[in-house]
Amino acid sequence: MQYFRQEKDRLVCLLCSYYCKLKEGQTGICGVNKNIGDKIECLVYGHYSALNNDPIEKKPLYHFIPQTKSLSLGTVGCNFRCTFCQNHGISQEKNINKSKYLSPKEVVQIALKNACKSISYTYNEPTIFYPYAKDIALEAKKYGIKNVYVTNGFESSEVIDDMKGLIDAVNVDLKSFSESYYKKELGGSLKQVLENLKHFKKNGIWVEITTLVVLTKNDSVEELTKIAKFIKNELDAFTPWHISSFHPDYKELELPRTPFESLQKAYKIGKKEGLKYVYIGNVGFENSTFCPNCNENLISRVQYKVSKNIIVDGKCPKCNSKIDGVFEMSGSSRKSAVSGAFYPKDKNEIITMIDDFNSKFTINGSFDTKALIVPHAGYVYSGFTANIAYSIVKDKKPKRVIVIGPSHKVYLEGASIALFENYETPFGDIKIDQEYSKNLKYKFGFLNFIPNAHAEHSTETQAPFCKYYFPDSQIIEIVYGKMDFEELSKLTDFILEDEENFLLISTDLSHFYTQEEANKLDNICLNAIAKRDLSLFDKGCEACGKLGVKAVIKSAINKGYITQVLHYCTSYDRTKDASRVVGYTSVLIGNKIL
Repeated sequence: MQYFRQEKDRLVCLLCSYYCKLKEGQTGICGVNKNIGDKIECLVYGHYSALNNDPIEKKPLYHFIPQTKSLSLGTVGCNFRCTFCQNHGISQEKNINKSKYLSPKEVVQIALKNACKSISYTYNEPTIFYPYAKDIALEAKKYGIKNVYVTNGFESSEVIDDMKGLIDAVNVDLKSFSESYYKKELGGSLKQVLENLKHFKKNGIWVEITTLVVLTKNDSVEELTKIAKFIKNELDAFTPWHISSFHPDYKELELPRTPFESLQKAYKIGKKEGLKYVYIGNVGFENSTFCPNCNENLISRVQYKVSKNIIVDGKCPKCNSKIDGVFEMSGSSRKSAVSGAFYPKDKNEIITMIDDFNSKFTINGSFDTKALIVPHAGYVYSGFTANIAYSIVKDKKPKRVIVIGPSHKVYLEGASIALFENYETPFGDIKIDQEYSKNLKYKFGFLNFIPNAHAEHSTETQAPFCKYYFPDSQIIEIVYGKMDFEELSKLTDFILEDEENFLLISTDLSHFYTQEEANKLDNICLNAIAKRDLSLFDKGCEACGKLGVKAVIKSAINKGYITQVLHYCTSYDRTKDASRVVGYTSVLIGNKIL
């Protein structure tokens, strides 16, 4: 779109609903869009004032790709003058720091580097820098990155139409239901904000609404009821309403903080009026999302931290009802992330490696194996150690193989279970058992689906072995982060109860000690495994997958399984550099056959 129109000797700015009529040299109410003669120039284009990685829940957006990161960006300036603005240091600022510049391409590359699923235009009012935001959004779409507006809702109708198909979600501050309050103390117009909310909905943009409850300003039962009725009757009952707590700031330093009782009052009003999703913010209160059909707790969160998310493909896993919002969907393939690096891309090269590994040892004895502990370094370092374990169990024919490994690149709280359809390997795709995966996700609240967590080598290095040795089996991939091994052990207990399952726990041992030091540290781990003694793990054992190993050893103790260490080595065997090595082992877990 063109961001202005000619009207006699003035240019009319089309970015917001003020439609400022500017003479040459004149700047609009926002302070950052200026008539320079032949056009209106956005003076803050490229000149950011704030740039952060935020959880999407911080926007707040609770029904828009939850548990993902959003690259949040703002400039300076605003078309409102809220006396309680929490970002007044930039929103009410007119001086532009020209030394801080990022092109749209640079912004998107930062988002990609930080595994952000969206870019949020926020902190100050984004409609005043829409030309910059639009160019970023166009670039972001090339990479499948979504775009979010956190706004006062005073866009022009032209901008809202231009957003269609480009901006994926908005959180609109519905600050009051009083026209006079808007005009005298905030700016803009209540009537126009309400019309814009309906316009956003009409254009297929996901909408969530925030109301900052301020004592004596907008906290009456009458006004809160009007807001709730508008959302229900003019938008729909499934539009999330965030009730936020005020704290003294900017020019409103004399007003008290919003008491929790006022937030609860607003919450009850919203629910009474029939709103399905009402949330209390800024006070550390638990905000769960419940299925509006069966009342199942689908997402548990406290402010920005999600502890549970069992929504699968946008549906409640209990009653299969569609949940309103934008959610990451399963399907497609789990693409290989480390083929050609940790293992060859060509299947014939892998077969040659496996044949060479198998020519160097013989198997004695019998063992009813229920699980393996295997390493996950590059095959040239740990492939021989891993292959010994796989070759011993090659006659097993499990329905599904469950691979559990630690996350190395993505910070996680809890764990992520892959809900793709297929798993890519050089030997061909392995089918992912989606039904079983979804059941696990539903049963264990710490399991979520975070797609970018699955570009993980600790689990992927096992997939070619799985396809080679268990060609007819399906696969389950679980990547864990920060959590209690006791919780993970409940999952391994459950997995091991099913005779059709085979469990793989991925770990390497100590990292980057001398050969002598590594041997000492790794022996602590090996003794803990061999003796099934959980207390020994805390005596100096170092392993990136120690949490998973402790979990499966606890399961082995519970079920009376024995363990057998098959092989141990370090990277020294390959590099001949004893100054900085990594340790590897493979272990059988199960019942010995006499």
